[in-house]
Amino acid sequence: MTDKRNGIGPERRDGDAADIDRRLILMARTVVVLFREFEKIARELDITIPQYRFLLFLKRGPKRAGELAVEAAIRKPTASGLIADMERRGLIARAPDKEDGRSVKLSLTPKGLKKHREFEEALARYLPSLLDQGDQERMLEAFSELAYIIDSQRGNAEEAMEELAEDTARG
Repeated sequence: MTDKRNGIGPERRDGDAADIDRRLILMARTVVVLFREFEKIARELDITIPQYRFLLFLKRGPKRAGELAVEAAIRKPTASGLIADMERRGLIARAPDKEDGRSVKLSLTPKGLKKHREFEEALARYLPSLLDQGDQERMLEAFSELAYIIDSQRGNAEEAMEELAEDTARG
């Protein structure tokens, strides 16, 4: 079966590597290196990357646990453990679902929003250290464009841009 996101499937052979744009490989490597650095920063702030993803998704509004698991691409038992820990730490709260009284929705607490902001600010302080001053603007423009493209494909580009504008206005 072929993974439609990247075209890689069991029928791929080593000889097919010439068909891949080398820049995509470099981009993937960069993402992996950055992810590792983000994990280090997260550990310093007593948060995990999956917890950050939950905070990010909940920033856009309350969700059911199953929705969070799907968006974060993790299994429901793993999500349950993360949710229990985050709730115990006061980062998220449960409330009855107004549309379905049998279920609950999770939402950010002020402490969760603060943790989300702390982590993103720490990332924003780290990233400029990778480049000299002249390259920073090019990097920011390229990443802004990439984020917009990815959000557009997910159908939430307008929402993401509004969130970015709100965050920027808050300073």
